[in-house]
Amino acid sequence: MKLLLSFFAVLFSFNAYADDHNDSGPFYAFYHLQVANPAALVDSMDRFWASDCGKQYPADVALSQEVFNGSYPSTHFIINTFQNSADQAKAAQLMRSCPAGIEFLTELAQAGTVPTTQYMGAAPIDANDWTQDTVFSKFDIIVAPQDQAAYAAAYNEMMTTVSKDIDLRSYGLGAIYFGRDQFTHWVWTGARSIPELNTISEQLLAHPAFAKFNNDVGNMRTVVNTSQIEVLKGWAKQ
Repeated sequence: MKLLLSFFAVLFSFNAYADDHNDSGPFYAFYHLQVANPAALVDSMDRFWASDCGKQYPADVALSQEVFNGSYPSTHFIINTFQNSADQAKAAQLMRSCPAGIEFLTELAQAGTVPTTQYMGAAPIDANDWTQDTVFSKFDIIVAPQDQAAYAAAYNEMMTTVSKDIDLRSYGLGAIYFGRDQFTHWVWTGARSIPELNTISEQLLAHPAFAKFNNDVGNMRTVVNTSQIEVLKGWAKQ
């Protein structure tokens, strides 16, 4: 039942966000989980999104496996993409009132799925449609408030320069609004396969613009963790 209460706590917070902020979506909500039975999780998600309640759910949703994530206890995460705050509020209402939503959360708890962390934010830099990729490198970082604008500008300049020489797929910089107790931002680079991701990463690390970027922002950010992510399945907004 801890899972059930945890999910409700985050979903209730969406209403506060919708009431107090102007739209500037999309917003990305991450739910990191320690999953004992991945097949059961996929089965529960399939049933929920096939239900009348799931067909009304106002977000694109993906389940990803954390292939390598250091000492993080999570094994998977669910990411919801809300286009605006009204969609966040609708999701909150559905999950606390729809029988299929309650059943979905209960099934997760019964299968031994344990929530580890949750956070939500927007991506001021979001290039080349990450939904077309299936594997990602993800960097969790801390950037002090006074350095965030300069860091974003330096990152954008670096990736724009690199993209002239390297066939980049998706990439971006996300800023956490709620749940930033461990890090403030995440950075990702996407690809269609692990070999392609490794090739992009090697070329990126060797590019002169990356060396300049590291020199410029070295004192601005702390890297908390790096992870390799693989998308297992997605459920599109209906």
